[in-house]
Amino acid sequence: MNIKNIKDLRELLATAPDDLDISDLFSKSENENVIIPEMATARPIDTPYTSIRHACNLGDIIAALPACKKYYEVTGRKIIFCQAINQRAAYYEGATHPTKNESGENVCVNSKMWEMVKPLIESQEYIHSFEKYEGQKIDLDFDVIRGKTFVGLPNLMIQSWIMYAFPDLDVDLSKPWVHLPEVKNHRIIKQVKGKVILNFTQRYRNDIIDYFFLQNYAPDLIFAGTEEEYWLFCNRWNLTIPRLEVKDFLEYAYAIKYCRFILGCQSFGWNIAQAIHAPRIIELCRFAPNVQPMIGERSYGFFHQVGVEYYFRRLYNETK
Repeated sequence: MNIKNIKDLRELLATAPDDLDISDLFSKSENENVIIPEMATARPIDTPYTSIRHACNLGDIIAALPACKKYYEVTGRKIIFCQAINQRAAYYEGATHPTKNESGENVCVNSKMWEMVKPLIESQEYIHSFEKYEGQKIDLDFDVIRGKTFVGLPNLMIQSWIMYAFPDLDVDLSKPWVHLPEVKNHRIIKQVKGKVILNFTQRYRNDIIDYFFLQNYAPDLIFAGTEEEYWLFCNRWNLTIPRLEVKDFLEYAYAIKYCRFILGCQSFGWNIAQAIHAPRIIELCRFAPNVQPMIGERSYGFFHQVGVEYYFRRLYNETK
């Protein structure tokens, strides 16, 4: 049946039998498997811990932790965080991503990244364990935010997406949700003491920004990222600065905690800085700004050159 207008419909109704199935004439929902938001803490669970499933990137893992923390505070049950490994990563056309599987395909988290982030996640009081998702029983699926429950993705604030899917996991994001106890004489402190961390990936960038002004601060800078990201950024902006070396992402979090501040793009580093409320400046991507600066103290962001230079000078003068 090819119904394009009212005339076609009238002709069909004039000749069609009474029992004609007309369900195909009407458009269906864009997603017939839409899941309506629910109250996570009201779901009956008969185990001491609550297992959640998560499939996306390192930054998304950190962004999911406020909801985990709130769940623990309400229910008293710690979270078994089950992370999918080698989930295909779908970005915008032309995006460059350093995390790949054995076949060289872009993935959200591979085994190496899982091992690197595990100590950081398991250091939090509300986390029982950080496991690979291998089909085990799941109590809460945080991945409903991707194509099943509308949460505004890929825009708005990345930490809030899960709260839209589970309204009772709302969190005041002006307060930290990752806690790092004070440490003394940690080897990472020596690398970053008095330094500003730069963290720029190749995705979700704002290409109108000029970073040549950083040459004036070169002795106080250190870069965090892959070797390729380090070379590309320093070569483009004619910077000769060291690269941060960490054994895992718990050390990276401590580096962000003890540096002067971090300047970066929409990346894993920013998400850590936001989670621990370290002084931070974010370069906002014009076509997908899914982080929100100006929440909490010393949290700044920019779309324009005047913004980055102003906030950099401001934090540079306020910190040591």
